[in-house]
Amino acid sequence: MTSTRNRHRMPAFRPRLALAAAFALLGSGLCLAGLSQPVSPEDVRQERAKNRLKDSRPAQERQAGSPRELPPVDAGLVGWYRATMTELSDPAYEGRSPGSEGIEKAAGLIEAHFAELGLTPAFPKAVTSADGIGVRDPFQAWRQGFSVGQEVRATTTEMSVDGVPLDHGIDFSVLAYSGDADVTAPVAFAGYAIVTGASAFLGFAPNARFDGQIVLCLDKEPMDDQGNSLWRDDGFTHHSRMPNKASALIRRGAAAVLIVTPPATNDERAGILETVDSTRVTRGGLGAKAPKFDAPVIHITPDIAQRILDRSGDPELTLGSLVERSNRGAIDLDIPGGAISLNVEMETIDRVAFNVAGILPGRGDLADEYVVIGAHYDHVGYGLRGTARENAQGSLHPGADDNASGSAGVLLLADILSEMTAQSEGDRRSLLLMLFDGEESGLHGARHYVNDPIADAGSHAVMLNWDMIGRIEDERLVVAGLDTGVGMRDFFTPMFEGSGLDVRAPERMSGASDHTVFYRAGIPVIFSHIDGLHSDYHTPEDTSDKINRVGATKAVRLYAEMVAAYATYPERFGFYQQESSQAPSPMSSIKVRFGIMPGSYSEDEPGIPVGDVTPGSAAAEGGVLAGDRLVRWDGQKLTDMQSWMQLLAQHEPGDEVRVGVIRDGEEITLGVTLKGR
Repeated sequence: MTSTRNRHRMPAFRPRLALAAAFALLGSGLCLAGLSQPVSPEDVRQERAKNRLKDSRPAQERQAGSPRELPPVDAGLVGWYRATMTELSDPAYEGRSPGSEGIEKAAGLIEAHFAELGLTPAFPKAVTSADGIGVRDPFQAWRQGFSVGQEVRATTTEMSVDGVPLDHGIDFSVLAYSGDADVTAPVAFAGYAIVTGASAFLGFAPNARFDGQIVLCLDKEPMDDQGNSLWRDDGFTHHSRMPNKASALIRRGAAAVLIVTPPATNDERAGILETVDSTRVTRGGLGAKAPKFDAPVIHITPDIAQRILDRSGDPELTLGSLVERSNRGAIDLDIPGGAISLNVEMETIDRVAFNVAGILPGRGDLADEYVVIGAHYDHVGYGLRGTARENAQGSLHPGADDNASGSAGVLLLADILSEMTAQSEGDRRSLLLMLFDGEESGLHGARHYVNDPIADAGSHAVMLNWDMIGRIEDERLVVAGLDTGVGMRDFFTPMFEGSGLDVRAPERMSGASDHTVFYRAGIPVIFSHIDGLHSDYHTPEDTSDKINRVGATKAVRLYAEMVAAYATYPERFGFYQQESSQAPSPMSSIKVRFGIMPGSYSEDEPGIPVGDVTPGSAAAEGGVLAGDRLVRWDGQKLTDMQSWMQLLAQHEPGDEVRVGVIRDGEEITLGVTLKGR
C-alpha cells in the first residue's frame, strides 16, 4: 500500500542539525567553512577531522579511568532520530517484509545514508578478471543478497472499461493468487460469492454458472447498516476471505473475478486496495508460494464497480442497491452494457532479501579486527505471517519499535561514529555497521552473513545488536550478553553511569535475535532492547507516535561511547560459552499460538513473566493472568524464552498442556489447549 499523503523527505539524509550535539559529546568543535569536495571515504573523514582537537576530553577521561557524564540530549539528535524512525515505519514502507517494495525503499534509504557519510561499502562484487576468471572484488557493494525462496509478481496489469484504461494500484489491483489471462467478456454479478454460509446462506443460486463471464462480487459477508458482520460480533468469519470467493466463482466457469469492498464496511482496510504483497500465502515458511487460480482475481474500488454498473443505463442498478439485496440472500444476474477487458500476467521469481552494511575502516595493528553494530530492518509487512493478533492478517504492521527504532539508531550511530573515528589517532578496529533482513522469519540475514562473512569469524571481535529500543519506560534499558566475552562486563559497566539510563545487565543471555547467530559462531555479543514487551508487539498498533525518541537517543549515545572505547582498546575479549543452549526455534517452525506478551526478554529469575494476555487466546481460556510467571511446561522447567520456544515448536494445534505458573508467590497448574497460529 502506498500512502496518499505528502510525507516528509529529508533533502540530505545526514542529520546536519544533530552534528552540533555529536561534537558537544566529543568535547570539541569543527569548522565547516571551506570544506572541499571529497574524492574518497578517507577524504571525507580527514576533512571532518581537520579542525578538531586531537585529544578529546572523553579520551582523556577514559585514560584516567573516570566515567564521564554525558551532556543533555541535544534536540537536533532527537529530532533526526524521530524523523528517521518515523520514515521507516511510514505506510509507504509497507511494514518492510522481505522482498517487498517497501523494504526495497528502506534498503535504499540505508544505503544512501551510508554513502553520504563516506563509509566504505562492506561487501564484495563479482567481477571477471583479465584472464576471464570470475573473482570477487572486495568492498564494492553496500548490499549482500540472499535467497528467501520464491514469490509471485504481477508483470502485466491491464484493465479497461469501454476502451478507457484504468490505473493499476489506484482503480484496481491484481492479487497474489491471480491467474494469467487476456480476457474481453461481459460482466455478471454474484452477491457475496459465498457457498453455504451461516444459516445455509448462499451468495448465488445453487445451480448458477458463469461460463466465460467476468464476475463481480462483494468482499466480506452479509452486514448490517453499520457495516458489521451479521454472523460474528467481532470482525468477519472465514466465509469473507477473498480466495474462497475466487475459488467458488472460477469453479463455476468465471473467466475472471472482480471483488469490491462495500463502502460502508466497518473494517480498518475498507477503502484500501489489496495487493500482491498483502494477499500472499498465510501458511508455510518464508518464501512459500501463494495459491494460484486459472483466472485473474482483481480487487477494484467502489467507483470502478459503479462505473461498470452505470453502463447498464438502469439508474436503480447501483452498488448500494446490490449490497442491500445481497445482504438478504442469494443473487446472481447479468450486468448489461457489454464486455470489459483484462490482461494479467503473473510470474514466479526468486525472492531476494538484502543485508545492507558499511564500514568505518580501522587503523594500524587493529584494523583487521571488526566490531559489528547491527539491527534488523525487516518487519512482518501485512501480518500474513508473524502477527500477534489473529484478526490482523492483511493489515499493515508498521513495526515502529520492531525494529524501525533499532534501525534508526544504527543510522544515527553511524553518523556519530564517523565523526569520532575521524578525529581519533592510533590503532583502531574497523567498525561494521549492518542492517539485517529476514530476522522476523528466522534470522536469515544474520545467518547468511555469518556463513559468508567479509572476514573470518576470528576477525570479528564483538557483535552489538539492537532489537526494539524505542519504547523505553522509566529510562530502563536491557544490555545483555556482557558475560559472553571475558572482561566485557568490567570494561563496559562504568560507561552506564551518567548515560541517563537505568541499565539492567542480566547475567544470562536469552532472547533470539541476529546476535544469536554470531554467538553460535564463537563471537562475543551484546544485545540491547527495552525492558519488557508491550501489547503492540507485532500488531498494527506498533506506530511511531508511541516511540520514546529521547530514551532511544540516549541509548545511541551510550553505544557510541561503548564502541568508540572498545575500538581502540588493545585487548580482545575472549569468547565465553554460557550454559544452555539449544538453538532457539525460529517462529516459522512454531504452529501454535499461546497468547501472552512476555514481560521481558530476560530476567534474573527463571521463567517467563506474563506482561499481558490476549483476550480469547489459549492462555486466556486456560486461566493465565497478567502478572503470572510461567515456570513449568508439561513438567519441564522453563528457564527463559529460548527454552520455551523449543517446547512450543513440538506442539500441534489442539494439544493440551499443563502449565505451571507462579501467582502470588505460589505455583499453580493450569490446563491449556493450544490454538493454531
